[in-house]
Amino acid sequence: MNSPAPCLSRLGLLLGMGVAILGALPAVAQVAITSVDYGTTTNGTDRTAGNLTYLNQVTPVSYVSSSLGTYSINGSLASSVSFRRNTSAGNANSANVYYQYSSATDTTASVIGKGDTSPNLSEVMLSGDLSQGIRNPFANGSSSSESNIERIDFYFSGGYTVKAGDAIVLFDLENYGDHGDGFRVAAFTSVGSVNGAANAPTAYANSGLLVASGTMGDPVDTPTGTNAKYLLSTTTNGDSLSSSQSLTSLDYNTGTPGSNDLYLVGILIRFTDLGLSVGQTIYGYSLMAGDVTASSGSDLVNWNNTSVYATNTDASTWGNADFAGFGAQIARPVPESRVYGALFLAVGMVWGLWKFRRAKPYTNICREASKAG
Repeated sequence: MNSPAPCLSRLGLLLGMGVAILGALPAVAQVAITSVDYGTTTNGTDRTAGNLTYLNQVTPVSYVSSSLGTYSINGSLASSVSFRRNTSAGNANSANVYYQYSSATDTTASVIGKGDTSPNLSEVMLSGDLSQGIRNPFANGSSSSESNIERIDFYFSGGYTVKAGDAIVLFDLENYGDHGDGFRVAAFTSVGSVNGAANAPTAYANSGLLVASGTMGDPVDTPTGTNAKYLLSTTTNGDSLSSSQSLTSLDYNTGTPGSNDLYLVGILIRFTDLGLSVGQTIYGYSLMAGDVTASSGSDLVNWNNTSVYATNTDASTWGNADFAGFGAQIARPVPESRVYGALFLAVGMVWGLWKFRRAKPYTNICREASKAG
């Protein structure tokens, strides 16, 4: 009688291949965005606030691509975005927002994207609009160019339950040739009153993920193409952006990339990379400077704790992540992504072998294999 061992070893090899496919799925904590697919531009009513006119020509992001596959920007949207400042530290109380613009003078400008007659920082980060964002939010100092934000909290009312593959997507405005500035991101599991603020995180899942500088991708298209003109609007009334804007040109991107030209680069961070489990409920996530020194999640709760949140973060190091008005809506993998394709292939192989084994006992399989060989 033929021994079943060679046949069983072949079956074992196929099963091992399935396991290997599963094991080969990416395990990195974050991946670069390689491209952006935009939806249809809508042209809304112009709105003027102080020295700025918002053209409300909004081009939404439909999909982003990465080494993990294609992700759709269609998940839950944060209820609010809050900016936590240590107002007792003696630093400025400013907001610095960058905009793609269509025309500008020394004192006024028409900017492309979303805005109303009383804009604020929360609206910028909830906009999903890659034509605008926050410049050097975590930089500390007495100058109005330093926003002195210690933490940015994205809050989901009622909570969000982690689903497999779901992720946060963030974009940074960078000089040509650079690949993103560093920061820390952490998920919070409960909210309450902290330092007099409601719906503030009262517990974090852990001390968070430190994203190193240089881990984002190559430049991606902006809503108006690869070349864009940017200006900086500085206000000195906390989160309010509605008046007394001081405008400064950032670059002109004339067509030939140079070290002073600014481009968008992006990163995708899965919730499981933040130490969370599928099915776990959180209430949001926070962005903060990379020099935050937390040994546990509880260290992150009080943004006025200067032993954790430094009040001298430099604009040229951990204070210079220029976050685009994005990240408030959860990204979800499309079924055809590489992750899901590999999973389906592996599961299909195992299922097929199981069905084949039930249909023919291994002794018959081996006899037929011997005849064929």
